Amino acid sequence: MNTKLRMSVVLTVVVLACGIGAAAATSDEQTIRDLDKEWSRAAETKDAEKFASFYSETGSVMPFNAPIATGRAKVQEVWAQLMAKPGFFLRFAPTRVEVAGSKDVAYDIGTFELKLNDAQGSPMTIPGKYVVIWKKQKGDWKAEADIFNTDK
Repeated sequence: MNTKLRMSVVLTVVVLACGIGAAAATSDEQTIRDLDKEWSRAAETKDAEKFASFYSETGSVMPFNAPIATGRAKVQEVWAQLMAKPGFFLRFAPTRVEVAGSKDVAYDIGTFELKLNDAQGSPMTIPGKYVVIWKKQKGDWKAEADIFNTDK
């Protein structure tokens, strides 16, 4: 095999390998974006059990004005209490998703809109932002840490 042909084959293999790695990262990013859509739908339907299923067994939620809740059962309790509030509605979406080179950890940053009734029963809208740390466990992405706070 001549040198030019050998270099061409090596270059092709390198380009393909880089493309495969990029495709895997993009695939993981898209998977997390898709999970966020499903997760947000679970909030919209006030399904605390389904909502909590997006967390790992050891996952933590760090809501504003409340202590950390760790473990899926405790996380579900936090969300069930919030979802039971009059006027509850939650929708969120990522603005940025980053997957580590190891492809077993990722984070997403996003915004949310929370609606609740105030003390007088009038609807109010509360905008905010969040960060979720995802960890791949047995091939599935699960939320390991979820922190959010309001903009006002």
